[in-house]
Amino acid sequence: MEFNNPMSPRRIERLVDELWLSARSHVLEVGCGRGELIRIILSKFGCKAVGIDPDGEALHTAAEKLREYGDDMTLHQCRFDEVDFSDNQFDATLSVGATHAFGAVGEALDSALGSLSRITKPGGVILIGDGYWRTDPEPSYLEAAGLQKEELRSHTENIESGEKIGLECIYNARASSEEWDHFEGAFWMAAERELVLHPNDPETTRTAQKRRTWKRAYLEWGRATMGFALYLFLKPPTRMDS
Repeated sequence: MEFNNPMSPRRIERLVDELWLSARSHVLEVGCGRGELIRIILSKFGCKAVGIDPDGEALHTAAEKLREYGDDMTLHQCRFDEVDFSDNQFDATLSVGATHAFGAVGEALDSALGSLSRITKPGGVILIGDGYWRTDPEPSYLEAAGLQKEELRSHTENIESGEKIGLECIYNARASSEEWDHFEGAFWMAAERELVLHPNDPETTRTAQKRRTWKRAYLEWGRATMGFALYLFLKPPTRMDS
């Protein structure tokens, strides 16, 4: 999978098509992974971009994929807090499925929105992709999946988290059940395929067992309980008094 989240590539591309970036824009993605979202943005707008991710293997793939963009693309293998960005530096900041890069359980979304808002220009946009609770999670589900209720909020509460700091939510899209099924199923298949190829490898066996446990929790509770959505926030432009 090019994107490590349930949203289909086509739905992400449709959102990018609506952005008002240009060749003069400067974009940051935190948790850029293999660089697919940045590639889509660069190919459409011809702008400059920065990607951050601590995963060296993923960044190596991103570097190969984005090589043609030369000096317009900069990658950093590090955590977000290890790079010093100026206030109002970027026209768009992105973090899709990577709010954990900004803080601990219960604080990550607020920290992500606050941090990205600071370095986004007035009139710029912030794209967050994050999970939410469709319904209150059953204690049995949390225990089986190894989750905490505080890890996620409701869909409306995610939007309100941005509005509380002066951002305006101008777009949102929730992953469908079909998209979730494909996302989850791809992980189950990958784990079982590795087990077939390496049946005597202890780590492969542990990974497959973990996936089976998660699968049972997903089928019993998770499919109806956990959601994922894209949230596009506008940082309002600075208004000059007339």
